[in-house]
Amino acid sequence: MKIAITGASGFIGQKLIQTLANTEHNVLALSRSPIVSLPSNAEWRYCELFSTQSTLEALEEIDLVFYLVHSMLPSSRLFQGDFHDTDLLIADNIAKACIANKVKKIVYLGGIIPEGFISQHLQSREEVEGVLKATEIDVTVFRSGMIVGEGGSSFEILRSLMLRLPMMILPKWTKRKTQAIHLDDVVRTLQESIQNTAYSNQTIDLVNGESLCYEDLMRKMAKALKLRRIMIPVPINSTGFSKLWVTWFGKSHYSLVSPLIDSLACDLPQVQPNALIAKNIKFKTFDQMLTSVLSSSFQPKEKTKRSTIHKKNVRSIQRLPSLPVKDSDWIAREYMNWLPKVFKSVIKVDVDKESHKVGFRLFFMKRPLLLLQFIEGKYDEDRQKFHIVGGILTSTNDTGWLEFRQIQNKKYTLTAIHEFVPSLPWYIYVISQAPMHRMVMNAFGRHLVQYQKG
Repeated sequence: MKIAITGASGFIGQKLIQTLANTEHNVLALSRSPIVSLPSNAEWRYCELFSTQSTLEALEEIDLVFYLVHSMLPSSRLFQGDFHDTDLLIADNIAKACIANKVKKIVYLGGIIPEGFISQHLQSREEVEGVLKATEIDVTVFRSGMIVGEGGSSFEILRSLMLRLPMMILPKWTKRKTQAIHLDDVVRTLQESIQNTAYSNQTIDLVNGESLCYEDLMRKMAKALKLRRIMIPVPINSTGFSKLWVTWFGKSHYSLVSPLIDSLACDLPQVQPNALIAKNIKFKTFDQMLTSVLSSSFQPKEKTKRSTIHKKNVRSIQRLPSLPVKDSDWIAREYMNWLPKVFKSVIKVDVDKESHKVGFRLFFMKRPLLLLQFIEGKYDEDRQKFHIVGGILTSTNDTGWLEFRQIQNKKYTLTAIHEFVPSLPWYIYVISQAPMHRMVMNAFGRHLVQYQKG
C-alpha cells in the first residue's frame, strides 16, 4: 500500500516509519520541513497542513493516511487562537483531501475520552474523530493516554520534573486515574491495522489494563531514576499553579503544558485491553515500560525547527457560531457588509465584481488598508478563501490568505488568517492591529448568533 504519515517528524511518526522500513509498503513522510535519513521504502513529501491545496497535493495516490498530528504548539511567530480550533481546521483539510483523492483508509491516534468531565484538550481529540468519520471513509480510531517512549511530550515532562525537583507538591488531581501505554505497543497495533480488516471503522482504547493515578506515575518514575523525592499531598485541586511549575521545571512550552495539565482533572476509564489488541500489549505495567525506555537504544532524531516563509508571519484562527441554515459564501458576504456598518463612516469596503477583489480603506484614503482577491475553489459551498494581495498593512502580496469555512456538515464554523506578514513594525503590530483583528472577529461572531436559526 502507499501510506502517508502526517506528524512524521514526531516521536510516534519516526518510530512508525522505522517499523515499516522492512515492509512492502511505500511510505510518504509528510511535513513542512525535510526529513532526512529515511529508510529506502520511504520518501519525504512537503505538506502544509494549514493549506487545503497543499494537503490535497500531498495525499495524491495515497491508499492509507496515518493521522498523528496534534497542534498544541504555535506554528507562527504570532498565533491568535486556540489549539482546538487549529486541530479542527487541520482535520478538515485532511478530510477534504482524503475524499478528493479517494483514500481508502484513515488511522487516527487520539486521546482516551473520560467519563464525566472532559477537558478542552480531549474534547478536541473527539472533535477530530467526528470530522474524520464524517468523510464516510473507513476510519480506525485509537485512543491512548500517556504514550511512554523517548521523546514523548508527557513522558519527557514527567522525567524532567523528577530530575529537577527534590520536592514535589501533590495537588488533589494527582489522585485522578490515568492510563499509560508503551510506544512499541502503540506502533505494533498501528502497523497491524494497515491490512487487518477487523480494525475497520473501530474505535479502540489503547490500554494495558493497569490501574494508575498520576501520583503513581511520579513515584514510579522517581524510583526508576533511583532518585529520592519528597512528595507532599495538598488539599487543592487548581491546575493553574501546576502549569507554571511544570513549564518552569519541565523545560516545556506553556502552550503545550497548559492543555495537558487541564486534562489531568479528568478520570480516564480503567478498562482491560480490547480483545483485538490484547496480543500486541507486551508491557503490562508502567514499571516495565520505564525499564524498557530508560535502557532503550532508540533515539528520536532532533526535531527540526518549523520552517516559516517570513520571520514576522501571523496566523489567527477563531471559532464562529454554528450556522446550519447558512453557507460560507453568505458568511463571507455578511462579513463584508457588516464591517463598514460597525465602523460606520470610518471603514469603506470597495468590491470589484469583475476582478473579484475586495478593498478595505479608511474613508479619507484612496489606497486600501488591505486588498483581498476572492479565489474560486472546489469546495465553494463550505469554504470561501481570499488571498491578501495588497494594501498598506501588508508587506507582501503573495503569502497571506483569509478564509471562512464550515466543517462537518456545518456543525462548526471557523475564520482564519494564515501566513500574513504585517507591514507595521512588529511590536506596534502586536499591540495594535493584532488585538484589533481578534476583537473584530469576536464581535462578528456575536453578530452571527442571531442567524443560527434562520
